[in-house]
Amino acid sequence: MYSSIEISGFRSLEQIRLEGLSRVNLLVGSNNSGKTSVLESIGLLHSAGDYRVLRSLLEMRGEWLPDEDQGRVYDIAQLFSYRDMSQRIRLSGQQSGSGSQLETVVAELSVQTGQGTMGGLPLQYDDDAEDASPARLVWASSERESRFRAALTADGMLPVRQMSRPSWNAGDDVPRVQFIGTGGLVPGDVSDIFEDVVLTDAEHRAVEAMRLVEPRVERFTVLPSRRAPHGGSARGGILLRMQGIEGRVPIGSVGDGMWRLLGLALALARARGGVLLVDEIDTGLHYTVMQKMWTMIAERSKSLDVQVFATTHSRDCYESLASVADPDADPPGDLTIHRLEPGNGKRSIQFSEHEVALAAERGLEVR
Repeated sequence: MYSSIEISGFRSLEQIRLEGLSRVNLLVGSNNSGKTSVLESIGLLHSAGDYRVLRSLLEMRGEWLPDEDQGRVYDIAQLFSYRDMSQRIRLSGQQSGSGSQLETVVAELSVQTGQGTMGGLPLQYDDDAEDASPARLVWASSERESRFRAALTADGMLPVRQMSRPSWNAGDDVPRVQFIGTGGLVPGDVSDIFEDVVLTDAEHRAVEAMRLVEPRVERFTVLPSRRAPHGGSARGGILLRMQGIEGRVPIGSVGDGMWRLLGLALALARARGGVLLVDEIDTGLHYTVMQKMWTMIAERSKSLDVQVFATTHSRDCYESLASVADPDADPPGDLTIHRLEPGNGKRSIQFSEHEVALAAERGLEVR
């Protein structure tokens, strides 16, 4: 679990440090303060160079363009502050290690030309024709000896096919990262996770989560033959059995709240021992459900050893978090709020679990 994270050169975040991180961390701040970028940077840091995480972030942002020769290309300049690919993105975090010691985890992304160095280590490029490119995106992590690298086009774009044939294959040893965007889980994720949780305690927990919105839910399933195609709706083929209703009910027919809670429960189960990142966590949820949601997240994240980072603009959302906070918790506690200021502030403003509870009691604004 991270106790602090420092981000440099990523998107709008020239430099920022988050300290006093806890089990569940809620990021608040005005529009364009960098909340989503913080989530993305944590995902890149914790994924240890897993190309699938980078590809997912680029897809969710829609940062791709059609290309006559390559079909589709990613505009990776968007990842770098001021679109300056001559600079390096550096992400670092203090993480709980053995005993009471903290370990430093570092990840760096850069665009390299020819032979060069990164972190003092030489980079050697293959000379085969397919890899003969003027520049490469290089992603290095202190947690993995090998590096992800992919050839760029002459104008600095990353061909989508390069993300389909990475320089190394992600394995089960890669730290788990689950990202839920504002629209919920990306297409195919629910189907993939369902295969892991069916007939387990996690499936029961997912049903319990949906019952926070609709108590009549009894079961859910995913029809393999109707799984959403790439770019389609992730809700396709997900069906519910509901008490008092004959036949199967498509989950898309029962509102965004059910979809949000199902996604949270499934993503928590899959993120065991890793991190869960949720953008605008309150999407689709009435304020009367949010306290129950936070109770579920607090309990499940602890039992599954998951560190949660979420964003919101809603006062109801952070006041609901405060309702499950312990006013007597020692700082930072298990639930914290971090406010990001626009203009690339050097540090986030942290509210410990005790302060979160106190702010809600006194009606103080923390956003």
